[in-house]
Amino acid sequence: MSAAPPLEGPTRGRRATRRAARRRAPVRSVGGTLVVWLLLAVASTAWWPVHRDGSMVTAGVTAVVAGTAVALTGALGRLSAAVVGVLTVAVFTVTGVPAAVPGESAGLLPTGPGLVDLFAGVALDWKRLVTVSLPVGSYESLLVPYFVATLVATVTAVTVAVRASRPETASIPALVLFAAGVVVGPSRLDLSVATAVVLGGIALVWALTVRHARRAVAVATTVGARVPVWRSVARPALVGTGTVLAAAVVATGLGSVAPPTVGRSVARTDVVRPFDPRDEVSPLSAFRSYEEPGAADAPQLRVTGLPQGGFVRIATLDTYDGVVFRVGGDDGSSASGTFERVPTTVDVGDVRGSDVRVGVDVAAYRGVWLPTVGDLESVTFRGADAEQDRRSFFYDRATSTGAVVGGVGTDTRYDLEAVLPDQPDDEQLASARPGTADVPSPTGVPDAVRERVESTTADARTPGEELVAAVRWLTSTGYVSHGVGDDRASRSGHGADRIQELLTAPVMIGDQEQYAVAAALMARQIGFPSRVVMGFTPGGDVRRSSSEPGSAAAGPSGGATTLRGSDVTARVEVDTAQWGWVTLDPNPVLREIPDEQDQTPQPVTRPETVVPPPPVEQQDQDQQAPPQSDRETPPVPPLWLQVLLAALPWVLATLGFLALVLLPFAVVLLRKRLRRRRRRRAPTPRARVTGAWEEYRDALVDRGHEVPGAATRREVVAGAPGRGGAGLAALADRSVFGPGAVDAATADRMWSATDEAIASLADDRTRRQRWRAAVSLRSLRSAGWWGRRRPATRRRPSGAVRPSGTDRHDQGRPGAGDYDGPEAGERRGRPSEDRGEP
Repeated sequence: MSAAPPLEGPTRGRRATRRAARRRAPVRSVGGTLVVWLLLAVASTAWWPVHRDGSMVTAGVTAVVAGTAVALTGALGRLSAAVVGVLTVAVFTVTGVPAAVPGESAGLLPTGPGLVDLFAGVALDWKRLVTVSLPVGSYESLLVPYFVATLVATVTAVTVAVRASRPETASIPALVLFAAGVVVGPSRLDLSVATAVVLGGIALVWALTVRHARRAVAVATTVGARVPVWRSVARPALVGTGTVLAAAVVATGLGSVAPPTVGRSVARTDVVRPFDPRDEVSPLSAFRSYEEPGAADAPQLRVTGLPQGGFVRIATLDTYDGVVFRVGGDDGSSASGTFERVPTTVDVGDVRGSDVRVGVDVAAYRGVWLPTVGDLESVTFRGADAEQDRRSFFYDRATSTGAVVGGVGTDTRYDLEAVLPDQPDDEQLASARPGTADVPSPTGVPDAVRERVESTTADARTPGEELVAAVRWLTSTGYVSHGVGDDRASRSGHGADRIQELLTAPVMIGDQEQYAVAAALMARQIGFPSRVVMGFTPGGDVRRSSSEPGSAAAGPSGGATTLRGSDVTARVEVDTAQWGWVTLDPNPVLREIPDEQDQTPQPVTRPETVVPPPPVEQQDQDQQAPPQSDRETPPVPPLWLQVLLAALPWVLATLGFLALVLLPFAVVLLRKRLRRRRRRRAPTPRARVTGAWEEYRDALVDRGHEVPGAATRREVVAGAPGRGGAGLAALADRSVFGPGAVDAATADRMWSATDEAIASLADDRTRRQRWRAAVSLRSLRSAGWWGRRRPATRRRPSGAVRPSGTDRHDQGRPGAGDYDGPEAGERRGRPSEDRGEP
């Protein structure tokens, strides 16, 4: 009784502390949740350039609300991490399809195909996201990476904010979400720097505030008096905020004054593209096949809405190797080799020109390259294969070239929205300066190119005047012949030997294939980045009147136009500092070709060394055909393979869901297995005996047997189920507190008896009860995750007086609150009063 008065003060202090903690809990939960929401909102701005659509806002709000509900439910119910994880997966399954795959949802309910896309997107859409041009909007299931990242970040951050001892670490998930958005985002900086500064500032200010508030609470608890909020929390927080803001201003200013000199490297700049243009044959090598009899009059494309004199682009070619002009550099470093899927639209806000809407129906045209007009803004496929064409469409912004993997066929129909860039006239072009576009350097350029530039531009004073003079020389001096039918002989191809022949022949004879390549090489010799553009235009750039045979059946501007094989042409584009890419037509007017003997040889010296030409024998023009043979009729897989491919996504989604559900249980079983192994392999026999007893005690706890924290071994086995518990307690007490040393045989006997006692606990239990005991977390919570049992003594408040009649030895007795184990016995230095019989 004499101990009662001294205990009154400490007890009242502990109760007051608990009451204060309960009062602060709602404030901490609400405040922490609001700060987490703010951090997640700021971090989500890094994902806005990726989607740039209202569907991203819907997905983000859904993920934050659902994740907060799961985290608060776990906090109020004191649920374990495994249970919270299972709830997160369940919420993800229910809300994921309407929020992240809206095209596959049935209102607010998920569908079977939607669930397949949802779970497959968790693993696969990260890579697909960096192979699609931005913004992606809600294209297919590409919202899944943002949704699942936001959901997991919300659950983790809110849980840490309301349950952890250091809630300021809840800012880490938001930082991870921001970093993920930067990695899958665009290569340009945009607002990433400013967002990072704001996000880091909020996290630091929150950390400072929480740290000082925790210190103020500790001081108030110690001294027993309240500490002024201004002095302990508000003032340090304001000083820290000012410091962070000053550092942010300085960092932002330095970044603006001295921006990085190298390009930003993100995932989409290093990922391997699914479509490589270097694997395709250059369409310019098949130019003459369109002029063959039968193909010249065959309708290739039917276009509606094409402006008067409009040009339909097939492909843009910017790499010359002395043999052929093609798309993309040898090493893939050229921007023209970057083809991406277009989920929504292409950003053409920086292009000045007129908007057009064109409809295209493919007739006899074949190939992987999709005919387009101007700078593409969006494409909408029509017809039975529209969905397949949309999934197979890739686009290169650098060259305004489109491609359809698998090829364009008769059933391909689509509508284009594009911008036709404004073009300068010849007078304005004379003042043009070379632009800075990055194009691969040509190789194998014949010497005649340099000599003709020098001879035709001697009177020019500026690069623009030199360019105009070179193009005028080609249009006024050359003659057009395709070398088919009754045309004058004209060899096809545009390799170095053919361009050398064109520029040095007494009569310059060729067609658009050779003149466009010659003009592009001459423009590069002058200093202008250049490339060749192949396509169709009414009349084929040979100045035919509409009454002549073979001309296009062109309607008025904006009407219907039928483009035939004879309408194929090639032009050249040069990059200027004032107008960007400018299209030039270097093809001569169609006119009669004079006889060669009436002409004076051209005064051009042939070079001493010429790039080795291709084989001398003339290639039969009947053998020239567009690269289409393998893409028209793709092989049909067998029926069993089609069934397997159709069922595979469902099987993978089911296995993935089961893996997510069973993962927490597997972790618990693995942890218990490792704990048993550590105890079984303890360094000393006495420690192995103690470990065997702990294994038995944990088995009782997992099976629902109430084991007080300060109970002795004999008290633990009192009323315990199974057999052999009393013997284990006696053997453990005798081994731990006995006067003699414990040998290895005793430890092995203890473990054998322990295994038998644990096995007897499963008697008269159902399979479900045995499974629940195996995955129970009770022993992990009571003994610590790593198996080190926590002491059961309660901390006495600072300044409390020890009750009279107690000393340090009494703490080891039953009910005193100390842990009755080997460490306790060794610390007391005497055997326990409750040990078993020897």
